[in-house]
Amino acid sequence: MKNSNFVKIAGIALIFVLAAFAFASCVYDAVHYCPFCGKSGIQEISSYNQITGMTEIYYKCTTSGCGKTFGAGKAP
Repeated sequence: MKNSNFVKIAGIALIFVLAAFAFASCVYDAVHYCPFCGKSGIQEISSYNQITGMTEIYYKCTTSGCGKTFGAGKAP
């Protein structure tokens, strides 16, 4: 009887730990570095498109010498 209680408690604890990891991964920002130069100095830029009514978000590298923009907001 005591062994089954331990298994239940361990199972519930494992579910809570996995839920915490899933929540933490969703909160963490996805873009960390520039894909062109590999440096971590990036800046998020957003602009509102009045024609489509959507906010376009893209990123710009702040490293001197690179300065490229990238992201889904730059897609045609």
